[in-house]
Amino acid sequence: MLQLGVIGTNWITQQFIEAAQQTHTFQLREVYSRTQEHAQNLINQVNGTDTLITTDLTKFFASPEFEVVYIASPNSLHFQYICQAIAANKQVIVEKPMVSTRAEFLQIQELLQNHPGIYVLEAARHIHEPEFATLKQQVQQLDRIDGATITYRKYSSRYDLVLTGQEPNIFSPKFSGGALYDLGVYLLYDAVCLFGQPLSAQYLPQMIATGVDGQGTIVLHYDHFDVTMLVGKISNSILPSEIYSGKKTLSFDDGGTVRKIWNNYNDWQFTGTDHNPMLAETEVFAQIIQQKDQTQFNQLWQIADQVNQLLTQIRLAAGIKFAADRSEA
Repeated sequence: MLQLGVIGTNWITQQFIEAAQQTHTFQLREVYSRTQEHAQNLINQVNGTDTLITTDLTKFFASPEFEVVYIASPNSLHFQYICQAIAANKQVIVEKPMVSTRAEFLQIQELLQNHPGIYVLEAARHIHEPEFATLKQQVQQLDRIDGATITYRKYSSRYDLVLTGQEPNIFSPKFSGGALYDLGVYLLYDAVCLFGQPLSAQYLPQMIATGVDGQGTIVLHYDHFDVTMLVGKISNSILPSEIYSGKKTLSFDDGGTVRKIWNNYNDWQFTGTDHNPMLAETEVFAQIIQQKDQTQFNQLWQIADQVNQLLTQIRLAAGIKFAADRSEA
């Protein structure tokens, strides 16, 4: 197993560690947190043994206890942690979005060119799942694509804080928050993986009091069709997603975690299993790192590159500004 260090102690870190334990791919060795208490709580939740706690970031990256770091900090902090990890010759798995801006992405790309054998892997977990592979196979069997509507709207409990006048990280421009840079990343990965890079794109956001988007509509323009994507963190949607091909419609239940797929033309339907959605990505990432699989890494990096381009382009065109943008001015 690969030895793992983590940054971030919230539920998503716990889910990743539990997936790694199930797949026997990574062993938790060290936790960085600003507080000893939060780190210990995480270790207790995942039944960690002989796991170190570090509150000093410099000491954390200098530690010989782990070779791979999983980063699940607020979005705006990803870039600096990735840079420190690469400098320390650590392999990197980082929660989406990988970084906040286009310039940050290109700087990471340059760092990787100067550190051969180091990988930075964006944890777009859903595209690695077998259910998504089944969806992709069904799309490829369609005679043509006439369009699609993909939905991922899920109410965030943190929005309750916004309604009381607070600014939680996930809804803060200081931390590169908002619906597009959270759930919207899943939808853009869906589109790029299923249909390729669009010719053009736009985002119509519904802004909230903190200065970021609470929800909105993404429209991707392809050569002969459009893809409309509904994203949000201030409302819930129970709409299925649909891909159109003449009289045929291919449907699936969730733009972020595909579990059911069905169609209207031959009574075919598919139901996946209820499991930790990070299982597949832990296996894929471990394989890339252990086998030094540059080909598979390059494929994932190309998709991440396209998603980052789209994210930055449509965000800035929609007038959504982050603190990270000012730091580059």
